[in-house]
Amino acid sequence: MNLKKLTDAVVFFLASLFIFIVLRLLSNQIFHISNQTLVILTLLFISLSRARIVRFAQDQVFVRIRPDFASDLQRLEQLNSRLNQARRFREVTRLLFNTFDGLFKDHRFAFYILEDNRFTLAHAGNLSRQDLPPAIHAAAFAKVDLDTLLIENFRDVKLKPQIQQQFTAHGLQRIHPFKGHSRIFAFLIMDAAHCSIFTYQQTRELFNKIQKKAGLILENTALIIDLERRHKEIREIIAVSQRILSSFDMKNILDFILKSLKEVMDFDAAAIFLLDSSGKRLLSVSSMGYQEKVINDLRLKVGQGACGWVVESKKTSLLSDVSTSPHYYQVRTETKSQLSLPVIFNNQILGVICLESDQKGFFTRSQAETLQIFADLAAIAIHNSKQLDILIAKKSLERELVNAASVQQRLLVRHPPHYENLKIIAYNRPSSIVSGDLYDLIRYNDHTLGIAIGDVSGKGAAAALMMALILAGLRSHSKTFMTACDVVYRLNNLLAESTIEGLYATFFYGILNLQTGRIIYTNAGHNPPILIKASGEIIRLTEGGIVLGFMPDWEYKQAELNFDSGDILIGYTDGITESMNEQGEEFGEQRLIDLIISNRGLNIYKLKDKILEELHTFSGEKMSRDDITLILIEKK
Repeated sequence: MNLKKLTDAVVFFLASLFIFIVLRLLSNQIFHISNQTLVILTLLFISLSRARIVRFAQDQVFVRIRPDFASDLQRLEQLNSRLNQARRFREVTRLLFNTFDGLFKDHRFAFYILEDNRFTLAHAGNLSRQDLPPAIHAAAFAKVDLDTLLIENFRDVKLKPQIQQQFTAHGLQRIHPFKGHSRIFAFLIMDAAHCSIFTYQQTRELFNKIQKKAGLILENTALIIDLERRHKEIREIIAVSQRILSSFDMKNILDFILKSLKEVMDFDAAAIFLLDSSGKRLLSVSSMGYQEKVINDLRLKVGQGACGWVVESKKTSLLSDVSTSPHYYQVRTETKSQLSLPVIFNNQILGVICLESDQKGFFTRSQAETLQIFADLAAIAIHNSKQLDILIAKKSLERELVNAASVQQRLLVRHPPHYENLKIIAYNRPSSIVSGDLYDLIRYNDHTLGIAIGDVSGKGAAAALMMALILAGLRSHSKTFMTACDVVYRLNNLLAESTIEGLYATFFYGILNLQTGRIIYTNAGHNPPILIKASGEIIRLTEGGIVLGFMPDWEYKQAELNFDSGDILIGYTDGITESMNEQGEEFGEQRLIDLIISNRGLNIYKLKDKILEELHTFSGEKMSRDDITLILIEKK
C-alpha cells in the first residue's frame, strides 16, 4: 500500500469514527436509534461524502504539516484569478513567470511560447538561457493531443536529437503543454525532481486548470500584439515611402530606414552595405550599434561573411546561432544571431541590409518578410539617388520607377493557393508604367479563401505605393477571421488617413467558405465581379459602398451568395472593359458577359486565353496601354 492509499484509509477511519460519535451523542439527546442503525447511517454518509472529507482532511494536514502547500496554493489561486483580468500579452507572461519563479524556486525549468511557427524560449528558471535551445519548430508538437496535460517521454514529441540532449543534460524531462484554440501554444519543461504542487490533488488540479486557461489567453493576447506590430510596420513603411518621394539624399533616406526598422524590430546593431564601384567589395553607408571606426573601416569582399554570401547568392541569410555558421564574419563580440537580406533593383544586386541581435534565435521568418519590404524601399532609394536626372526634377522619379515593376510584382501572389474542389487562375499584366492594379488570394485554412481585387486611381509612384499599402493592410489581417465589410472598413480608414489627397482605390473583397458553399463579399466601387451559375444565371456582385480612401468611417454593406459546383466567379479590372478599338469604342461589360456565356463549355484555363485573345483582337495595339488583371475561380 503506497503513502496516498494509507493516508486515505486513516482519514476515512478517523472521519467515520468522528461522525459515529456525533450521531451517537445526538441520538442520546434527541432520538433513540440503535447502534446498528447508527453504523449504517455513518457508513452511508461517509460513502457519499468520502472524497470531500478526505480532501478537506488532507488540505488541513498539508496546511499545518507542509507550510509550502499553503503558499503554493495561494500563488496558484492568485494566478488563476488575475489571469481572468489580464488583457495584455506582457501582463499575462509576467503573471506566469513570477508565479513559476515562486512555485519552482528549487527546480530547473523553461517556458516556450509559439511565435511564427516555432516555440521561442520566453523564460528560464535556475538555468542560463545560453544552455537552452532558443527555438523549437512547431512541428515537434503537431501530433500531441490538445487535452494532454503532461508528457513524460520525449518519444511522444518529435524533438531533434540535439535539442533532446540539451534538455536531458540539465535534467529537463517533464513537459506540461498549454493548449491554444487549435494547437499547443506554449509549454513548460522542468526537471523530474519531486515537486509538491503535483503531489497534492488540490494544487495539481488547480495547475491543470491554469494550463488550459493560460494557453488560450496567451494566444488571444499574442494575436493583439501581432496586429499592433503589423499596424506599426505599415505606418513605418508609409513614412519611408513618403521620405523617398520627398528626398533624393540617399544617406538621409538609408539612415531613416534603419531608424524606422528599429521601431518595429528590437535589434542591437544594423548596417546597410553597398557595393563599391568595382562591384567586388561592400562598404557601410549607414549603421547603428557598431563602433563607428570599426564599421566605417570594414571592407567585406563578395563571398566573405554572411553579407558577402548574400551578395553572391542573392538569397536571405538567417543565422539563429552565429557560432555554428560557417560563413559568419564577426564585427561585434556580443552578436548571437544575424539576419541579412539582399538589396536588389531590377534584378541587380546593390547591397545588403544586415541586422544583429545579442540573443540566440532572435530573428524569425516573419521578420525577414518585413525586412524585405524595407530592403525593396531601400533599393528604390539607392537607385533613385544614382540617377542624375532625378536630382534635377522630382518628376524624374516617376520615369525611373518604371524599372521598379519587378519589385512591385513581388508583392502579388505568384501561385494561387490550392484547394481540392477549386480551380483558380490569377492573371496580371502591368502597362509600361508602374501598375495600380492589385489582387490577392488568401488561404485562411483548408476550406476558406479570401479573394481581393482592386485598382488604384492614377499611375506612377503614388499609385504603386498606395497599392503596396492596401496589400500590406489586407495581409495584416490574414491571421484573423473578420467579416468582409469589416476588412474593407479598416482598409478605407487606413487609406483615408495615410494617402495623398485625390488618390483613391476601387476594391472588392470576398470570403469563400467551401464547407457552407457560400461567398460573403463587399464591393467598394469596383467593377462588379460576375458570378456565372451552372444554370446559366448571371449575377453581378455590386453590394458594398464607395471607393477606398474617399471618406473615413464609411459604413460598408456585405452580401452573401451560394457558390455551387459548376459555378464560375470572374473578377477583373477596368483595363479589360475600358479597352478601346480604333473607333474609340469600349470593349464593355456586356461584351465580356456575352463572351463568357458563349464559351461556357471551356475550362477556366482556356476561357482565360479566349478572353485575352478576343480583347487583343478588339483593341489591337491599344491593349498594351492598359493594366489588366483577371481572376477566374471555378468550383468543381
